[in-house]
Amino acid sequence: MKEKILATILAMALVSGGNTQTIAGEQEIASGSSMQTVEKTIDDTKELPAMPALEEAQSMKYIIKKLSVPHCKRGPERCEMCLKTAEPHWCLLDIDPPEKETMQRPVIEVEIAGERLFLVYDVIKRFASEEEAGQFLITTDLSPIKWAD
Repeated sequence: MKEKILATILAMALVSGGNTQTIAGEQEIASGSSMQTVEKTIDDTKELPAMPALEEAQSMKYIIKKLSVPHCKRGPERCEMCLKTAEPHWCLLDIDPPEKETMQRPVIEVEIAGERLFLVYDVIKRFASEEEAGQFLITTDLSPIKWAD
């Protein structure tokens, strides 16, 4: 039934339209107000200023923070392995990992120089205790490392 209705509508459209062209010529388009508006807009448009070079504001590379590291992105609510490792540990985190724009990573909130930042991170090392993390901070040659509570 639908096909008959569509065929009838199509036939009526073809008969009423005939073979006359309904496409506007170039002169008609050029004299139309919309074309003049577009040309005026193009003439009024200025070049965008060059984008300034981005300076690397982040001087920190590593941070030691107590957190629970998820096993996967589903989290402890939906993953048994994440639930087993949900207890917070002191961890050495790389807050400026390579390829940070191309890979999915967890995000952490960090305050650096009074500015609150949300940064992706990689876990470099997990410590058994706060004392072990403090000892690592004293003896390591990695710099700079921030201790976050």
